[in-house]
Amino acid sequence: MGQGGYINLINGSPYAWQQTYKHSYQMNAWGFPSTVASGKVQTVYVEWDEAHTTKDDAGEVTYTISNPTSSSFQIQARATSGFMLQNWFSNLMTQNNAVGSTLKFGWKHDGYVNFILSGSENDFSSSNPPVSWMQKNIGSLGPRTLRHITIPGSHDAGMSVRTGGTAGSFPCNTLTQTNSIAGQLNAGARYFDIRPVISAGEYYTGHYSKIGDSWQGGNGQKISEIIAQVNAFTSANRELVILNLSHDLNTDNGNDNYTPFTQKEWDNLFTQLNTTSNLFVAPGDPTTVDLTTLSLNQFIGGNRAAVVMIVEPTSPSLGAFSRAGFYRYAQFNAYNSYSNTNDKNTMINDQLSKMRSVRSNPDGQYFILSWTLTQDAEDVVGCLIEVAPSIVDLGLEANPQMFAQLLNSVTKSTYPNVLYIDSIDSSDVTALAMAINNYINS
Repeated sequence: MGQGGYINLINGSPYAWQQTYKHSYQMNAWGFPSTVASGKVQTVYVEWDEAHTTKDDAGEVTYTISNPTSSSFQIQARATSGFMLQNWFSNLMTQNNAVGSTLKFGWKHDGYVNFILSGSENDFSSSNPPVSWMQKNIGSLGPRTLRHITIPGSHDAGMSVRTGGTAGSFPCNTLTQTNSIAGQLNAGARYFDIRPVISAGEYYTGHYSKIGDSWQGGNGQKISEIIAQVNAFTSANRELVILNLSHDLNTDNGNDNYTPFTQKEWDNLFTQLNTTSNLFVAPGDPTTVDLTTLSLNQFIGGNRAAVVMIVEPTSPSLGAFSRAGFYRYAQFNAYNSYSNTNDKNTMINDQLSKMRSVRSNPDGQYFILSWTLTQDAEDVVGCLIEVAPSIVDLGLEANPQMFAQLLNSVTKSTYPNVLYIDSIDSSDVTALAMAINNYINS
């Protein structure tokens, strides 16, 4: 027996991958498929042989992309300095990966790594996409409306740090992300779930729930910090960034009496958010536009950045901000229904079923695929004594199954618009979004 794990081979290109070479030495499992079909995922089990000198364990498998290309790449196993799976771009160039370069995936014992390849000859996209992935693909994505594009999204995006909270909140039941907004932007996320709260008179992000008669939860990043990180990002990367504001709470009113923001509190927040650079004002009447029907070119064509503020609560008046880059949720027209379960299979079946129902055609309602697991009451309490999986742990459990299953469930008529996840820890989710974008347009 040896140490095992998995690699997802994700083919979003219009071509089949044909195996043309395979070799292994001291690998207990190296059984790669002969073909990976277009628009499909193959999950391969890999196992190292730990009964011998493990640094000699090795494997290679070469895939040639079928006609009309003659490109090839090689998945490799190496153990000279710990276990490693990687790809050698032997005769293949993709965005951000040169011919002859090697991309290391790492290794996750009993876990998953991914190799993602999409696009077509002379314009391939793969794992390790460029940070400015929208601008890099503006030729193919620019003419499409937001309803015809898939982007990565972050659930409870500000909750990568705990900057205060109630007695019943711990990182285990409060934090949802491992990277700040800046880190998520650099990983490729473009839709952000921002939940503003007031704490000690200042605006933060928050993650709170009412349990019985009292509120429990914690604060994350400051709103001012998020603005600074978005501004720094869009000054260097001319991308579209969407911030969705919801779940507002004033936590200064006493633990049993948290309240939604008053109009004045919203106005103060809007004034602060109005310092965000590159706020997008829609052409014509910005108070009536459906943003999901605008093309990406209308947002960021001509190498410009765009930031969109979506205000989900219906109570506050936007006033003059409604013509300054702030929009009602109805103007984004998004379906977002989470599964409310900590069971992975229940969540997957629920979300894929909803996707097929809501997105039966490419012009169907904008669809947020909420690929998230929710702690139940036992998990929340279990965090007190550190016996429950954290929200981040649940995200790391759910996310590999998105890579293993989602593309197999996508058609050119039915696909999600936002891949909405916890625990964004790499740019793989962006490569998957581009695989969907390339496949549905191939």
